[in-house]
Amino acid sequence: MKKLFLFLFIFKTSISFGQIKAKVVDANTLLPIPFVNIWIENTSIGTTANANGEFLIDNPIGQTIVLSSVGYESTKIKITEIQPLIKLNAKIVELKEIIISSKKGKTKTVIGKFDDSEISYYYAANNNPEIKARFFPFDSLLLKTPFLNKIKFRIYSEIKNAKFNIRFYSGDSTGKPSYNLYEQNLIGIVKKGVNNLEIDLSKLNIKFPEEGLFVSYEWLIIKENEYKTSLPIPNSNKRKEISLFEPKVGLLPTKNNMNSWTYKNGIWQSEVIFGGNTPEPYLNNYGILAVELTLTD
Repeated sequence: MKKLFLFLFIFKTSISFGQIKAKVVDANTLLPIPFVNIWIENTSIGTTANANGEFLIDNPIGQTIVLSSVGYESTKIKITEIQPLIKLNAKIVELKEIIISSKKGKTKTVIGKFDDSEISYYYAANNNPEIKARFFPFDSLLLKTPFLNKIKFRIYSEIKNAKFNIRFYSGDSTGKPSYNLYEQNLIGIVKKGVNNLEIDLSKLNIKFPEEGLFVSYEWLIIKENEYKTSLPIPNSNKRKEISLFEPKVGLLPTKNNMNSWTYKNGIWQSEVIFGGNTPEPYLNNYGILAVELTLTD
């Protein structure tokens, strides 16, 4: 079995004093909103609210926090004005005309098919919320099988029952992910070790958009996903303890970006070529999500 490689990020931050502790709820129902992503604007500091909508940020540096969740308006709040209960407004979605059609489920098309042996590199998030997105262009052949039926990821996790979120986007005028196609969280729960995780999408009635589809993998920076490990300190016999947030996702090496993006520190960034100590065959190539979609009629 190939040796598994991890791609780790370490960020240095200045030290400040204080703490942000609050709960995020729906402005109308006052019910907690789970897995809201929170950043301190213009910094690399962030976290994710837990299943009860609660979050904590130690040593906040900056003036404003940004909150983002599927189905809700993105919200900015000055740190000095944060209340114990933060209310988010549900996003008003402009619905297009819907043509009701019955799904047959007899014919299937698979796109993004990968072989397990192609993957020897697994990406882990650090202390900040992060999303990786891969674009699938529309093909006229998909008109025969337009409905999303199943999704598969290659996953590696050091802990059991780690959770991640799936998002589906269409693109904006610049070609980057922008508009959520499904306004609810789709939470995947994984086993410990290396697995192919398949999730049934057949009941969601999501059609492959003609402008193409971004499939996105979102890390949740919550306590139950935390895995502590250590890395050697350069020019020293000591090691530094760091926290990674599971589960890791497999990446495929490719010479082309293929319109892949990473959402980090509150902005979408185009994927960059791997360098440094990255192992072959990823060195000087791009790493895109190993994700397979099954579509049906």
